[in-house]
Amino acid sequence: MPFTQKTFIKNVNPIDVVRCFHSNEFIEFLILGQPVKIVSWKGIDNNKEASFLFWFFGWRKMSVVHENYKLDRNNLSFEDKGLVLPFGLKSWRHRHIVKPHESGALIIDQIYLEEKNIFKKFFVYPLMLFPIVIRKVTYKIWFNLLEGRLWTSTTRSNKNEV
Repeated sequence: MPFTQKTFIKNVNPIDVVRCFHSNEFIEFLILGQPVKIVSWKGIDNNKEASFLFWFFGWRKMSVVHENYKLDRNNLSFEDKGLVLPFGLKSWRHRHIVKPHESGALIIDQIYLEEKNIFKKFFVYPLMLFPIVIRKVTYKIWFNLLEGRLWTSTTRSNKNEV
């Protein structure tokens, strides 16, 4: 079951968005206030893994491996492929895309979730998509309200250089 969400961020250099996706602080901000905890996160390059706890009437483990990492100065794409999935899901892929768009940057989240059981699919689908759908707001808060304080290339340390 595919899902695509596009978020346009005005007046933001795409290179800063690309850099943020490499930042642990950015990833932690995206899940702030959600029923998700980072257990480990090693980066988004190919073969790097991340694991999370996802709460829904108890903590459920989810782990992914990053694949298809592509990067140039203003463009980034990579996928999270599910390794350990909550609720007995069959498969999970989350493709992240950052690219220039008019006077800013475009962030695209594409989700591919597979489950053969129709009841489980329609019950679990909204739970798994909520952390992605809320990014429509969290991306804009990070890049518009926190501008120059946490993420701009002029204030970040070299550890987040692309």
